[in-house]
Amino acid sequence: MRQATPHWLEKMLRDALRARRQMIRDGELLPEDEFRRRRGVTPNQLARLSASGSVFFIEVDGKAYYPRLLVDPAHNMRRLAYVCRILWPASPNERLHFLTSRSGALGGITPLQALKNDASYRELLILARGWASEFSRTIVKICSGEFIRGATLPVVCTGVIEIDPRVGLWRRAADALGGGGNLRPDGPYPKPKTATVFISRGTAGRPGDMVEARLDVLVSQGLAHTGVVVENYPRSDLDPIRVDKADDLVTVIRKILAAFR
Repeated sequence: MRQATPHWLEKMLRDALRARRQMIRDGELLPEDEFRRRRGVTPNQLARLSASGSVFFIEVDGKAYYPRLLVDPAHNMRRLAYVCRILWPASPNERLHFLTSRSGALGGITPLQALKNDASYRELLILARGWASEFSRTIVKICSGEFIRGATLPVVCTGVIEIDPRVGLWRRAADALGGGGNLRPDGPYPKPKTATVFISRGTAGRPGDMVEARLDVLVSQGLAHTGVVVENYPRSDLDPIRVDKADDLVTVIRKILAAFR
């Protein structure tokens, strides 16, 4: 049975929809054909710009509308497109709010205003990267034991990092176990002969985490043998990685991830 939407949430959604419809009437949101005309691009070119994150649209009543600010000649278009690409992990509504809201980190001006000079633009890039990273996190869960479908394995530790999902999978996983990640518990860690590593990605506002890859690890005679399982790809095996007798499980996994770089 479908759960009813709370009244406060229904009101919030209705108010947001009314605000977007008003933005369309005020010309702040443009239909696709008008946006393409002002931008001077073909449908295919617009599709490529959207895919890269250089521009974005907001859906209103089932139709795509593009923020007028993305074609406003008052803004530095090259800089704006670059900032938009940084903001890509966030939802279109969140991106628009970020670009048009005053920020204390920028001295009380908006990101759009910060595009105008080099110093504030550099500050904006730092702010945008930190803000966007909060919308996506990579989780690395290290378990002892061999993977068996349906079985629950004991968790040795979990590393989490907020990072842009467009960064390569193995780089994100390595960073989650590195100094920039949040690794718990702190250790010491065991030295099991077999281990299973799950690498997942979580997105703000979406329930559950999506498993991106699994590593099946066997340590034998100073070598770590690793099978890699990624959805929609056949299982593959890495060349064995040399490990030291003193290496705990987390150190072994770090060495394996380093081999992907």
